[in-house]
Amino acid sequence: MKVLVLFGSPRKKHTYELTKAFIEGLEKDTEVEFIDTPKLNISHCMGCNYCLKEMKCFIKDDMEDILNKIEEADIIVLSSPVYFGTVTSYLKVLIDRCQPLYNKRFVLKVEDKVKKKGFLIFTAGGKNKRMIDSMKLVTKFFMLSCGAELVDTIYCLNTDENGLDKEALQKAHIIAKSIL
Repeated sequence: MKVLVLFGSPRKKHTYELTKAFIEGLEKDTEVEFIDTPKLNISHCMGCNYCLKEMKCFIKDDMEDILNKIEEADIIVLSSPVYFGTVTSYLKVLIDRCQPLYNKRFVLKVEDKVKKKGFLIFTAGGKNKRMIDSMKLVTKFFMLSCGAELVDTIYCLNTDENGLDKEALQKAHIIAKSIL
C-alpha cells in the first residue's frame, strides 16, 4: 500500500506532529512518501487548457513528479494548517496544478480502476468550527480530481491557546491503524 502525504506547512509544529502521529499508526509494511510542499518548485496554473488535450501540464517543474505520485498512490493525505479558512498557499498552488487529473476524470472520462482513499489532517490556531467545513470542502474537490474519496478528517482547533490536543494525536493514530 502506497501512502502519499502532501504536507503544506512551512513550519514543523502542530500540523507536523499530528501528521507524524498518523504516519506512525500505519502498518509497518506501508510505503509512505512525505512531500514537504514548501520545499518544492511549483508554478501557478496558467489556465491555458494544454492539459485538456495532453492530460499533462506543459510547465516543467516539480509538479510533473507530484502528478505521477498522486496517480500511483493508494492513499492520499492532505496535511495543512488553516490559513484564512483554507490550506496554505503551498498546497493551494499544488491543488490548482492538479487540473490535468480533473480533466482526465471529468472531461476526458478516463477513470481509475481502483478508488483511492483520502484523508485530511489540519490544525487551526483559532476555534471557529466553520473552518472544518471550509477545509473539508476544498479537500473533497481535490480528492475527486485525484480519484479519491475523503474517508476521514483529523484536526485540532484552537492551537494558539491550547497547543495540540492529545485526543487529536490519539485519533490520528487510531484512524491510521484502521486503514487496510
